[in-house]
Amino acid sequence: MESWYDKEEDILSIQLKNEKYWKSIELPNGIVFDISRAGSIIAVEILKASKVFSGDVKKVIESAKQAA
Repeated sequence: MESWYDKEEDILSIQLKNEKYWKSIELPNGIVFDISRAGSIIAVEILKASKVFSGDVKKVIESAKQAA
């Protein structure tokens, strides 16, 4: 599992599996699931992440920044 944060785009991405990408499904709340052909969720992207995460939960973004 790998995570990173794009400060310019304000996107937090969490890679769950290393499988071939097939398509993305975006929910109305700005969460995007990347799906493999086998139907597995291989990654999750959170758009406008700094607005979604606040307070103690914002530490998720901070830890992803350090991993990048």
